[in-house]
Amino acid sequence: MATPAFVKRITRSDAVLSLGVNFSKIYFKFVMWTGRYDRQAAPIPEPYILAMWHGRLIMAPMLQTKSKPLVALISGHRDGKIISRVGAAFGIQTAVGSSSRGGMRAAREMMRLGKSGHSLFVTPDGPRGPRMRINSEGVLDMARLTGLPILPVSVSLSRHKLLRSWDRLMLPGLFAKVAIRFGEPITVETGSQTAEIAERLQAALTAAQQEADRLVGIPPVEAA
Repeated sequence: MATPAFVKRITRSDAVLSLGVNFSKIYFKFVMWTGRYDRQAAPIPEPYILAMWHGRLIMAPMLQTKSKPLVALISGHRDGKIISRVGAAFGIQTAVGSSSRGGMRAAREMMRLGKSGHSLFVTPDGPRGPRMRINSEGVLDMARLTGLPILPVSVSLSRHKLLRSWDRLMLPGLFAKVAIRFGEPITVETGSQTAEIAERLQAALTAAQQEADRLVGIPPVEAA
């Protein structure tokens, strides 16, 4: 049975969007306050490019530090707008774009901010997958042009819900054990073999996520 048009209009309205954003802000603050953290220290000082699989995107605020705001690349779709507004409550700036809409403009803005000392945040399998597979050289180009190292990272929670989305998105739960794990930094020099670096980065991202999952006692998510 098709969804009535008036229901679609209501669910897509700015009022409903604002309600969802405000609820998400309050809920995630409680998630962060009630979490029991096993937080590995980053192996290098900022700035850097944080890379994490899309399925753990919601946990990006847990990676924000007290230095310059983290800058995240998000899509211009409705879910991206929600993430942008929720992230702002935790000090995260966003550059809006995707592979199809405003991607170059957003990438240029992120590179400008990266060169000015901000750490950047990207999901190399986003926005459409396949899950846990690097689907473009965007993050490698960004690292080469900014001179910033790529730092693989993942976050896992013992209490959560995994959606049946393409990325198996993790929704965080309250009073969870939280594990944050980093991989070794990866630099991209001019003339580097990008295929080899992408393979290393993909393996490092998966290893970080699997280690975080192991530490909180949950089964790992497999790549698509």
